[in-house]
Amino acid sequence: MNPSLYEAAATGDVGFLGKIRDGRLTADLFQKTPEENNILHIAAEFKQINFIKEVKIHHESPRFWATNKNGETPLHVAARVGCDEVVKFLIDHTRSLPIEGVDSEEEPIDGEAYKKLLWMTNLEMDTALHVAVRYDHAGVVKLLMGADPELCCSCYSIKESPLFLAVRAGSTSIAVYILNETPTNISPSFQGTNGVTALHVAATRKYFADKGIVESMVSRNPGIIKEVDEIGWTPLHYASLKGNRIAAKLLIQNSNSACYIPDKLGMSALHVAAYAGHTEIIEELIQRCPDICDCVTQKGQTALHAAVLGEKIDVVKYILKTPKLAILINKADNDGNTPWHLAAIRKNSKIVAILRRDSRLNRTAINKKFLQVSDILLANNTGRKEIIKSRNVHHLGDIVVPVPYFQQEMKQEFKKFESQEEISTSETLVNTTNTRENLQAYSNPTFNKNDGKLVVATVIATVTFTALINPPGGFKEDGTSVLREKAAYKIFSGFNGLSFVLSVFAIYNESSPISVLSTHLPTPASLINYSIAGMVIAFWAAQIAVEPKRPGQSTVKYFWYGGDETVVSNALQLICVIIITLVSISVAKPLFQIIMRKRRIHDFENHVI
Repeated sequence: MNPSLYEAAATGDVGFLGKIRDGRLTADLFQKTPEENNILHIAAEFKQINFIKEVKIHHESPRFWATNKNGETPLHVAARVGCDEVVKFLIDHTRSLPIEGVDSEEEPIDGEAYKKLLWMTNLEMDTALHVAVRYDHAGVVKLLMGADPELCCSCYSIKESPLFLAVRAGSTSIAVYILNETPTNISPSFQGTNGVTALHVAATRKYFADKGIVESMVSRNPGIIKEVDEIGWTPLHYASLKGNRIAAKLLIQNSNSACYIPDKLGMSALHVAAYAGHTEIIEELIQRCPDICDCVTQKGQTALHAAVLGEKIDVVKYILKTPKLAILINKADNDGNTPWHLAAIRKNSKIVAILRRDSRLNRTAINKKFLQVSDILLANNTGRKEIIKSRNVHHLGDIVVPVPYFQQEMKQEFKKFESQEEISTSETLVNTTNTRENLQAYSNPTFNKNDGKLVVATVIATVTFTALINPPGGFKEDGTSVLREKAAYKIFSGFNGLSFVLSVFAIYNESSPISVLSTHLPTPASLINYSIAGMVIAFWAAQIAVEPKRPGQSTVKYFWYGGDETVVSNALQLICVIIITLVSISVAKPLFQIIMRKRRIHDFENHVI
């Protein structure tokens, strides 16, 4: 496009057009920019109403319905920038002009032809009304709706109606205008993306309910209450999710049956309210529909299951104190899991404790894996691989309404429990009747690997026991050891006994695992090594003990250096200290772990049957 022509259109230089009309300048008014915008598009972009009016007079002017590369007419551009004057002029002007390509005999230019311009769409399938709503230009919306009220019925834009766009954008003024100004014989379109209607979105906005917009929508189209989106959610599901009590109450009053509509996973509005933690919505639902508590998901889960999944303590407490909902306390799902089972699986100690304190709770309930709650809690406190694994929620792609994240999170939360136990328990619960038996089975596979060490431990126990009943130096006539008064012999006796005890402990704990506070004490492989070291020290101590004490040699020197006053005995004493320290650490380690898990063990003791 000629720079002078572009500048004239952008600045509104009507004198430039006058010079062309008088012949003082020569310019092609049909020139276009690289985006194929003509001078009308440019003038509309910069809101130059006087320039557009002057173009109308010229006989070689481009048409008002000409489009650019994006399929936009000058009316689309004016609607986007919110220029009321340009929009009004274009509507009034086209009332008296035929649109190119329309036979004047078939389409009289008596005020109907201009509607063709109003209904023209760009490449995104937006009419000028869609564009005005997207950019929240209420004045333009009023002009376009005044020109043709039926525009509110259009939903070319990826199946999004103007009303849906207004509600999604939070524009109460435009939404109210569309609802109030649409003729009574015409129903505005509520259609939106992925089956979500304008009422679905309005139900999530409390200020829309406060201003009566939700009520107006229901009165204009009562059937919209039961419309479901692509995952089966009604507007009541959305109101329950966001805790919009006014909207929920209105929807329930106008259609009780909407309360019972399940989504594709079988969740009713009660499940959604329980999961989201909105007790006021639950109260409204059971007041209007007392039997709604019987609704279960495809998994057989109740509203109390949903509250446990959502970890909503307030809802759990509310259900427990509501007589109408008492039936939910012990109701099991398709896998036999009661809400108490589910709380244990979720490792929510607070909810486990709350449910346990209720006298109506069935504390001996067993699920289809033959597990009681105590078994699940026990497994969670053993320190080994847990029976029930928790997995990350997989978030699906967002949709256009403002609640899809929470919606999809709930969807995944309920779906994952359909297969969770089959996946997460396959490694630990196959052919298992209860957790305690499985603990024993957990220990057995490691026994074969330790056969060699058990043989060594048995040999050590045998040798040390033999040395105990046949001490070095023999016995006196009274049955006491000949060398019992010697310090080296005492060292021999201590380490010989220590080696015997460690080896016996290793053998016993492998064959019959020892537990402290329900926690299995592992047998450290180093215990056998320590017993071997103790046996070696006992051997050297015995050798020193049988050495005779030299005349004049002090007892201290004899104790430390032996009969020949070497440093061997001194080194043995140092080794003794090291061995005792290592053994103490080895034995104390599992006990220390128990102390560190004291809080979890305390919870277990409170909840276990």
